[in-house]
Amino acid sequence: MVLISIVSCAPAADVERIGTIDPEIKECSGVVASRRFPDVFWVHSDGAREHLYAINRKGAILTEFKVKGATFHDWEDITLDANNNLYAADTGDNNSKRPEVGVYQFPEPDPKSGKKSVHVARQWRLRYPTGPRDCESIVVLGTNCFLISKMTRNRLPEVFTFPLQDSTELITLKPMAHLLIDSPVTAVAIAPDGKRLAAISKMGAFFFNFDGTFPSSGIMRPFRQVPYFHQSMEGCTFVPEGLLVTAESREIFLFKIPAH
Repeated sequence: MVLISIVSCAPAADVERIGTIDPEIKECSGVVASRRFPDVFWVHSDGAREHLYAINRKGAILTEFKVKGATFHDWEDITLDANNNLYAADTGDNNSKRPEVGVYQFPEPDPKSGKKSVHVARQWRLRYPTGPRDCESIVVLGTNCFLISKMTRNRLPEVFTFPLQDSTELITLKPMAHLLIDSPVTAVAIAPDGKRLAAISKMGAFFFNFDGTFPSSGIMRPFRQVPYFHQSMEGCTFVPEGLLVTAESREIFLFKIPAH
């Protein structure tokens, strides 16, 4: 598949390394900024580990919680909803063989509470309509959750959705738009004002104009790319100065693009 470049590029000077994640977190795979607690970022390790960490933007661990009630196979990303619930995406599938994946919801804990665990409140069992996908990205908008798959040789990154209704049944995800990114997407984030969507890959950060939801079909085209090659960038979240990005190799970067 050949893609035509349609983004305006910014120099690597727009990227600054601002921290290093504590080595206790072996492979940081997702990150989301807390709205309730200043300078708190929720992160987790890639894979089957059930530990949730609060860190600051320098990468120091503030506290740790065990997520009880979840059985993770490959925890790839984390996000928050408007009611301060966290969502864990157990959606990794490197070999595209999992017959189903899962999403877990649990309340955002207080980092200073002294508690050691957080309990899953809701969960959803999910499958793709046309076969397994490897997926490392999750966002929640209103009463719907959205998963964005990684690019494969024959497919652009795809957006899928399901409603956040209680269900014990296996839910078939609904396909929606594609992202015009010629590189596997490893995380997405939505700006606090809802008007920007960011996606990251090993080629850097891609920014999209956003109107509060994903289109039901078609191709979403980024208006800007900040190129910065890094093989293991895995998590992203908006901050007032731009986009904070974490890597499995423990670096924390700031892509200096305004959130508004």
